[in-house]
Amino acid sequence: MRAFTYNSLIVENADIELLKSLLAKELGYLPGGDGIDALLRRGQLMDFRGGEAIIEAGCNCPDVYIVKDGIVRFIDMNGDKERTFAFAMAGTIFMSKHSFVMSRPSYYSVEACCQTELLRISRDDFWNVVEEYKEVALWMLRYAYGELFYQEHKNAAVHNGSARERYQNMFGDRPEIIEKVPQKIIASYLGVTPEYFSRLKKEYFHR
Repeated sequence: MRAFTYNSLIVENADIELLKSLLAKELGYLPGGDGIDALLRRGQLMDFRGGEAIIEAGCNCPDVYIVKDGIVRFIDMNGDKERTFAFAMAGTIFMSKHSFVMSRPSYYSVEACCQTELLRISRDDFWNVVEEYKEVALWMLRYAYGELFYQEHKNAAVHNGSARERYQNMFGDRPEIIEKVPQKIIASYLGVTPEYFSRLKKEYFHR
């Protein structure tokens, strides 16, 4: 994992509209009112190359991120072995929950899987908007419940069944991961070796 060397960009009106569209698609709906615009205008756009760190394990990183383009992965350690346990794509909101909620060091890392653009919002700015706009607070509550659902969905789709079935579920739900993320990372997520994943991929596309 490389340390990040990002470019910081100003958020334009076109960026706001695109982010709102992506959030609505990923999270199911957007509230009315001016709260979402106010939230997004507090952010900074950041570019990351594939393999660059966004959040590093052991660091206190309380900021909130929204994926505008690209894919990021979440990494922890399984003993002495690196493990990818989640991905985030365009329209996804993420943060280190340890840092955001409790101001503690993150126990996991987050890195870009490919060229990725994010909106970063400081925790203070995030809470200021939530306190001012009730619709944003309710929206984030729904987002939190959605995260609980997707955790259960992932457990059912990824952790159950054979490796072949887990691959098919991923390809059906998120084909962009198969297209843009290195094979060894997907293999880590599915809990198989890169060689076995390569065979699964060939089998799937030659059916």
